[in-house]
Amino acid sequence: MNANLFDIIFVGGKDRVDFLQGQVTQDIEKLDEHKTRNAAFCNPKGRVVATCQLFQFNENIGVIVHHTMCEIIIERLKKYVFRSDVNIKLSSDTWSSCFKNVDSNEIRKQVTMNSDQFIVINDLRGSGAKEIFSNTEKIEILKNSMRNSEWKAARMTENLVDISIDNSEKYTPHMLNMDITDGISFQKGCYVGQEVVARTEHIGRAKRRVIVYKVDSTDIKLDDKLFYNGKDTGAQIISIEGSTMMAIINISFKDKSLQYDSGNALPFRVRL
Repeated sequence: MNANLFDIIFVGGKDRVDFLQGQVTQDIEKLDEHKTRNAAFCNPKGRVVATCQLFQFNENIGVIVHHTMCEIIIERLKKYVFRSDVNIKLSSDTWSSCFKNVDSNEIRKQVTMNSDQFIVINDLRGSGAKEIFSNTEKIEILKNSMRNSEWKAARMTENLVDISIDNSEKYTPHMLNMDITDGISFQKGCYVGQEVVARTEHIGRAKRRVIVYKVDSTDIKLDDKLFYNGKDTGAQIISIEGSTMMAIINISFKDKSLQYDSGNALPFRVRL
């Protein structure tokens, strides 16, 4: 199994729903037990502190975050508890991994669940992979999990950005395409940063967004610049895993043929 890519924080207590409604971009009322919903924690300026995945589990809400952001998010949540009936704890007995060529129904058939166990399965359709978060015992049919680098690339192909401590508070949810990947509810009430996020949506001006590329070079580095007709586009490469690259770029360049430092063209864009 893969280790240390994600951690799971559980938020319980009778006020857990109202409490988290004021913290994340997603509508907590829409969560279920079998798959996650994307969301973000923002600062008051509307910048993403951490991306997360949320799910319902018994009397708790699971919050899946990049492992480098776990303690930061726990401390942030504790600051907002005040007198709310809420408890926050880091799960110590969960595992997560990603697999190809597995069937969700077959996985669930092999698991004898009790009230203290959960299994959440997300389809990463672009790569044919399934990511699994659980606290069950070993599942016999799950063998040969993907390497973390392959898992990251599969998530990138789905337009999913995992904010770590290295790029926390640099981007807005719209820049990370969270309005496209159903990571923002525009009908729910207020949350930290909501005013800025709503304003961006209403004026329709997300000038810079994540674009995913497939590249044929392993020479590209995070600090490389991307050029169009010899001019620096100002793009920021935020993640590279094998042949999959994510960059924040002005949308005026999204259909252009770009080059990186060596002058080589980026082969093609996956999606916006």
